[in-house]
Amino acid sequence: MSSIPAPQLLAIEGCGNAVPEPPGMGEARSAALERCLQVLRDAASDSEQFAALLLVTKLAQAGDLSPSTRRRVFDAVGFSLPNRLLVTMETPPDCPPHLFRSLAVSLLAGFSTDPGLATHPELINKIPLLLELVSAEPEPGQERPRRDQPGLDLPEQSPTEPAQDGAKRDQPGPNQTTQRTAPGPSPTEPHAPGQAELNQNHCGGAGQQTQLCPDLATIQDSYQCLTALALSPRGPRVLLSRGAVPALCRAHTQRCPGHALALPVLTRILSGAGPAAWQKHEEELTRLLVLLSSEFARSGDSSKFTLCEALPHFLPPPAGAARPGLRPSLDALCAGLREVLGARLSVAQRDPALRLAACLLDGFGAEWLAGSGPGSGQFLALLVNLACVEVRMALEEPDSGSARRDTVTACYRILEFGMEACSLGLTCPDAAPGKPPSGLLTLEQSRQVLGVMEEAVAAVIFYLAQVAPVRYRDPFVFASVRLLCAWLAEETSSLKQEVCALLPFLIGYGRALFEGEERDRGLTNQMEELSVTDSGEGGDWPGDALRFLLPGLCHLSVEEGPRAVLLSQGSPALLLRYLSHLWGRLGAAGGCQDQASLQTACSVFLNLTVTEPGIVRTDPSFSSLQTLLMDSLPSLIQKPPLLKLAAHFCTLGLLMARLLAGTPALQDRAPSRRFARSALLFLSRAHTLDSDGAGRGVLRSARYSECWEDVGELWFLGMQALGGCVAELPWLADTVLQSGWLGDALELLRACPASADPDLRGALQAVLTPLAQHSQACRDFIRKQQGEVIAKLHCMAELQRHLAGTG
Repeated sequence: MSSIPAPQLLAIEGCGNAVPEPPGMGEARSAALERCLQVLRDAASDSEQFAALLLVTKLAQAGDLSPSTRRRVFDAVGFSLPNRLLVTMETPPDCPPHLFRSLAVSLLAGFSTDPGLATHPELINKIPLLLELVSAEPEPGQERPRRDQPGLDLPEQSPTEPAQDGAKRDQPGPNQTTQRTAPGPSPTEPHAPGQAELNQNHCGGAGQQTQLCPDLATIQDSYQCLTALALSPRGPRVLLSRGAVPALCRAHTQRCPGHALALPVLTRILSGAGPAAWQKHEEELTRLLVLLSSEFARSGDSSKFTLCEALPHFLPPPAGAARPGLRPSLDALCAGLREVLGARLSVAQRDPALRLAACLLDGFGAEWLAGSGPGSGQFLALLVNLACVEVRMALEEPDSGSARRDTVTACYRILEFGMEACSLGLTCPDAAPGKPPSGLLTLEQSRQVLGVMEEAVAAVIFYLAQVAPVRYRDPFVFASVRLLCAWLAEETSSLKQEVCALLPFLIGYGRALFEGEERDRGLTNQMEELSVTDSGEGGDWPGDALRFLLPGLCHLSVEEGPRAVLLSQGSPALLLRYLSHLWGRLGAAGGCQDQASLQTACSVFLNLTVTEPGIVRTDPSFSSLQTLLMDSLPSLIQKPPLLKLAAHFCTLGLLMARLLAGTPALQDRAPSRRFARSALLFLSRAHTLDSDGAGRGVLRSARYSECWEDVGELWFLGMQALGGCVAELPWLADTVLQSGWLGDALELLRACPASADPDLRGALQAVLTPLAQHSQACRDFIRKQQGEVIAKLHCMAELQRHLAGTG
């Protein structure tokens, strides 16, 4: 088909006067609509189809039509008509060449109001055309769109433009579509146009030579289709794969007609496929972010608050936040937020600003605050104070958990960052007076901020104390628990009585979420929606409350009162199941978060082992844990990246082995000896002899030096535990002798100057002395290796006595 005749209105009996105007659709209107649908189905030509569509448009808005009726309209028309319109090159005389394309896009926009058609392959195939239309530049001599120009129903002012009188305020957001008529002309027309109106609106006249090409109604229709597709479950990734991100970024940055409508579509794409979009189109998204942040900093009207709402969606994912091209944006965002938060604001104005600040802290941390210059500490203190006020106001009121959850969750993240900054500041007492040790807060500011945060944390404790088990799956409860856990992780001495009273809830909450994690993934999805940013890293799941609770438990398990509560709540059994779960995940897809959680769980068990030896001997959880450690260490010791975890497994296993020596798991069997040899490997590899002749004697091995701050204390504790196991495990001395460790230890002492490294000498003596005391074979071996001379050189009097047979 080479051309389509201009549509002609048909005189359909009974239809012309059957358009009642009262609210709702009466029987007469329904009957008229049915007759029009019949004509639409029976149309013999494109002109008849056009006429029927215009009458359907006149009879009902798209919002008035039921989904089934809209579907009947589509079934009668299908994609064949818009497809023919798109390929038709010839148009009637005196009409612009884009008339049929405009009509086709209008039909597609009507079809897209049906969720089932929004992702139809025919509509997806039109994405390149739609993107070309929305990103087209006006031709030379043509005017750019005005907010009050007929033909483009701009639903909302541009976020970067001030409000104007008469501007419409119904812009589609990420979860709504623009209200359209049934398939047919633009909804901005008050009634269905006749032929003369079609010619005037689409063909232009003597007074309309400045009409844009494509016309503004076509642009709106194009955005309607893109928005409907973006709202579908797989729409964001489909649009990303079809080049929507660069086209929409170009449409907005170059101020193409209707550019304000590009941001909602981009928002939806970035919400559904943000990391992939940034990886694929970093340059375009960076350029857009620079533009938006610059406008945010410069704006002095209500558009600044509109941008506060939009900007979090356009920030890069945290994993790629350190991009050098983003420095101007960070500075502009910091300046803009400092201006906003320093002013008197209503709740509606302050909430978006706090959410944006939380996103920036989550993604950029101190790097973002550096944009505020010398006053960065004051700005952070202001942020924390505002966040604390919001948290207290929200949680101390009845039914507060259901109000403004997104803002309160953002305030939680601000408080977490404040805790981190205070921790850094208070650990640097030698800093010059008035100089921020952490680059953010002075000691005085840290103390002031901690005092304000204590009041907010007290409100969180008060809120959680009222949470019933039926609300454990509430993601806001999880966010509140996470904030409290961040407070406990800092080992603060305040609120200990309140925390101790809440411990049964925290343990029960962590148990409920952990035991239900494999059965119910619902909380995971809700947490992803509520979170300021995606916190998933290394395979952890958002509903893992125990991961956040472990650092606090590590501190609390040292104190007698909280430790008694932990034991009364069955914490060892829960932590054993959790540790076993993480160990199983580590071999599959686990990451650094799993490793860190495993290490912290071991630290909790280590504290319990040292402080409650009687519980270790009687609680079956510790026997099961011992078996797990013994089975796991041989494989773990062969993985250099997991050296820290190996240190925890080795030391904890040796400490418990001394207390569980009489259990079947620690008898003279192959698993026990494999564990002992693996422990000796970890302990023996920490030091090496100086081979370059520099006379330094003994050196710490390179691999251990890199993480000695984390494993050094565990190494010394492991040496003491090994010495304590010698007397309790009769077979251990023979294993040590067969492993070659005894000869290596004597060689280290022989090479070590008498005045050097007393800690190392003491650690070696802690093992050599019980070996010489309880094993004749080891005693003879030490003597043959000039052990008595070595013991005298290093003043090891007790070892000397046992070697001489007088001990």
